[in-house]
Amino acid sequence: MSVTPPSLGRAARGPAAFAVLLAAATLTGAPAAHAAQASARVPMHQCWVNGVAAPPGDTVSGTNGDDNIFCDSDLDGVTVSGGAGNDKIEVRGLVIDSAVLGGEGDDVIRTKHLVPQTSFSMVRGNRGNDVIKVATVHGDGAEHGAIVHGDDGDDKITTGSVFGAPGQFNRGGGIVTGNDGKDTITTGIIDFSGRVLGGSENDKIEAAGLGPESGGLIQAGPGDDTISGHDGALLIVGEHWGTVDAGVGKDTCTVKSVSTRTSISSCEILPKEAGKPAKPAEKPAAKPAEKPAGKPAAKP
Repeated sequence: MSVTPPSLGRAARGPAAFAVLLAAATLTGAPAAHAAQASARVPMHQCWVNGVAAPPGDTVSGTNGDDNIFCDSDLDGVTVSGGAGNDKIEVRGLVIDSAVLGGEGDDVIRTKHLVPQTSFSMVRGNRGNDVIKVATVHGDGAEHGAIVHGDDGDDKITTGSVFGAPGQFNRGGGIVTGNDGKDTITTGIIDFSGRVLGGSENDKIEAAGLGPESGGLIQAGPGDDTISGHDGALLIVGEHWGTVDAGVGKDTCTVKSVSTRTSISSCEILPKEAGKPAKPAEKPAAKPAEKPAGKPAAKP
């Protein structure tokens, strides 16, 4: 139904009629436009780069040198990038639909919880020997992934619990991956389809537990890898689904399955608790009793 009054519609013809209709259409679409603007998320952060407040917007960028980036708030729809150099990045708030990138260099990254809501949340070390610490890694599906990447280099990654099923093509979910290099990965409990991947070279993976409630995966990849609980303790796999796949190489797995629904494979070295019970030690044969010493024979 036309929003133009009938008298105006009859009087207006040609260019004048077009102008009136255009104005009416603009007024009709205005509420929808305002609603779309209202629903758009505004990037939020309170960050400093080398002691200088970062300007508002959806990016916080370091320099080509060694930077100190500090965010004293949640990141919401923001990308923080250290760039080149050995950078220190600390985020004291939640990482909501945001990315924290170390860039080139040996970086130190500390963040609170990864909280994907309408997109994904990510921490990446990029190239270099990086130290990464993340409170929790909880994702759900390809479009709501919580992801920690070490990338190239010998990285040290420490996280809390790793939860969340991936989406199509095994993307997203809750995942921690070392990628290339000799990585050390220490996590909390891996469950509800969370995944920890070592990547290439000789990796060390330690977890507090694997699949106690639902299920989880540790996949070490190529190299001579070590898989265990914290500080080399025995890692319990189960009571529900859990998978340990040590991959190609001579791997040491200090793990124990407590359920028939779990899977442990490609581990060349297993502890006695995880394999067959050790044979009882054989008792040494008893020595024949010695004859008591008698009196010396009398001399003739």
